[in-house]
Amino acid sequence: MTTESTETKDQKEGTQTEPPKTEPKTVTITQDELDKLIGKVRTDTRDQSTKELAKLKADYEEKLKLSSMKEEERAKAERELESKKLNDELAAARREIAVRSAEAELAKLDLNVELATIVLGKDADETAKNIANLKKQVDAMVKKQLDSTIKTGAPRGSASGPGTQASSKETIAKRMKESGQWSESDVKKYLGS
Repeated sequence: MTTESTETKDQKEGTQTEPPKTEPKTVTITQDELDKLIGKVRTDTRDQSTKELAKLKADYEEKLKLSSMKEEERAKAERELESKKLNDELAAARREIAVRSAEAELAKLDLNVELATIVLGKDADETAKNIANLKKQVDAMVKKQLDSTIKTGAPRGSASGPGTQASSKETIAKRMKESGQWSESDVKKYLGS
């Protein structure tokens, strides 16, 4: 009886809550899309398995080689192996730092951060030069596209006369942004705001 009154009291106070019921979402994909997804998963899994197998094989061969050595030689070889492993880890960490740095620089310039591995150079200076060159090329492409858009004249359906130029510029900026060719900062620069 005490249990019932406690449950009723909890229900009145609203302390018992049931998790919200969510119905599974239905996603429709074509057989071709499904085949591509399955193929990608298989390829990724195969690649990962191949890498793991190669690593295991190399580790086995190294241990086999070490087991046939004399104790002094084995200790020296193990130290060299550990040193190589640490150097590889250090190189991987430095590369990761360089990629993150490049991503930050690309983000500052409103460029896609996924380009970081493409612009990555041997050192920070070379990476900075690569990013600057990329920015110049992107700016030139945007300018060319803008010039091409402006040369085609005012958008269809617009009136001519006073105030039309501002309207045309806004329309061009809107279309360039919608098409993904410009970022918000590009639109602001073009509109002078």
